[in-house]
Amino acid sequence: MVTSKISTLHPIERQDVFQKVLASLDALVSDPVYKPGDRLPPERELAGRLGVSRTLVRQALKLLEAAGKVVSRMGSGTYVADMTHSGNPCLLSCTVPKTVDREFLRKLVDLRSLIEEKIFLEFCSTCTDAQLDELNTLVQENMREDLPGSELMGLDMSFEEKVGEFVGNDLLYCVQSQLHQAWIMAWTNYGYVPESQEVLHKEHVGLLQALHDRDQKEVSRRIVQHVKRAHEESTDNTAQ
Repeated sequence: MVTSKISTLHPIERQDVFQKVLASLDALVSDPVYKPGDRLPPERELAGRLGVSRTLVRQALKLLEAAGKVVSRMGSGTYVADMTHSGNPCLLSCTVPKTVDREFLRKLVDLRSLIEEKIFLEFCSTCTDAQLDELNTLVQENMREDLPGSELMGLDMSFEEKVGEFVGNDLLYCVQSQLHQAWIMAWTNYGYVPESQEVLHKEHVGLLQALHDRDQKEVSRRIVQHVKRAHEESTDNTAQ
């Protein structure tokens, strides 16, 4: 039996809550009152009305975006998509099988680690103190979430997404967004979250410190380790 030194992989125990959130938001964007191009209420408002964490709302919206039902616009919000132009076979989410195995996760982890490293290194060389302060506020807010579904915080990537937004490279941000959609879908299908809320918080704090120090070598090490450990933990836990 293989025992992990740090067991951070957790079964998705409240997947029923997530599915209900997803169904509710799917029904919302399908309501005739919304037309293609209409902006949805902010994540915070949607979470408040549903009585769940913003993380759950954010994840559900990403899956709806992967399905072509909504469109996320950097720094603007989420909008109802024009379904007549949906079904792009190049979307990474279309490659996620219903039954996800460790080999698929390995490929996804390798790809995501390359993209996140590129984004974080660019950010490290251009970041401002104001941007770092905003990231710190985001990390602290995420740690305080204790509403239904908050155990899925290990799938939250708002920190990485905000860094991608700050970099300002639309092409990189688009690829990152597609990877995040595929990541959430893959781990949900796999039935696990890659890490606990506490571990996620600790790793983001470490990344923030490295960014504050403008230490590119440390930033690179930490972001790659952060992404790749997910696959290592899934292998350790399923081998037990």
